[in-house]
Amino acid sequence: MVPLRSIIKEACEKSLIVAKFFCVLHVTNKYLIDPVQTIGPSMLPTIDVTPSLYLAERISPRFGKAAQGDIVILRSPRNPRMCITKRLVGLEGDTITYVADPNKDDKQETVVTLCFLSECPPSLRFQRVMFG
Repeated sequence: MVPLRSIIKEACEKSLIVAKFFCVLHVTNKYLIDPVQTIGPSMLPTIDVTPSLYLAERISPRFGKAAQGDIVILRSPRNPRMCITKRLVGLEGDTITYVADPNKDDKQETVVTLCFLSECPPSLRFQRVMFG
């Protein structure tokens, strides 16, 4: 019969290995990369309409390395479990010219104060109001 002390020692060693694994998994998910699932037409044709799984790196935003044209992932203010993908059009201090009304060829210009995200399709108009 195996002594109880050796069983407890082995159980502690195994649980320590499992705890270390979950710590590494947490640090990787929180600070390095994050799996993100995208659904919908917001980023057509770059990202397909079908549900897709991507790995989003979390290092660039921490060092301020976001650049024009990057794809950013935002949490929806209406549903915090839902992620929204947008393309970064302008950064702080950039001047952006856009057409307000395509029928009138009415061009308007704005100076970006924080960051400016690309427009979304009319079917997702609520996001445009929430994110600018």
